[in-house]
Amino acid sequence: MLILLFSIFLICFGVYYYIIDQKLSTQKTQLRILSRQNREFKLKIESSHSTQGPIIIKYRPPLFKTGTTKESCSLYLSPIESSPVLSTIVKGTSIGIQDSAEIFNVSWYEISLNSQNNINNKGWIKKEVVVTVDDVDHNQDGASI
Repeated sequence: MLILLFSIFLICFGVYYYIIDQKLSTQKTQLRILSRQNREFKLKIESSHSTQGPIIIKYRPPLFKTGTTKESCSLYLSPIESSPVLSTIVKGTSIGIQDSAEIFNVSWYEISLNSQNNINNKGWIKKEVVVTVDDVDHNQDGASI
């Protein structure tokens, strides 16, 4: 009886090890692909902005967690206009603000969109196309004066 339980335990452990090994292998492959894409993207950015000097990104904690787009805009892969466009966001879309950065004197928000398919729902948009709570408060204050 003890041998049967030990055999079942070994089989379960073997299956568990195989599943974890497959997941680890998949993640290693994804990491290699992302690393290669990151290197290629850095080279592309450096070649397109080589005349402006080194790329300096100043990250700042975002002051707000949510906002709304005040006009249609592009969702970029990175906070640079020459970056690939992931999708177009329509005016009035609610967004979640994850991070903020400034690069080449342009402020950007890293955002996430509510999406059921989770495809191209995260990226960067320019800060100037976002209305936040602070903007709404300032507009209401200005209107009441």
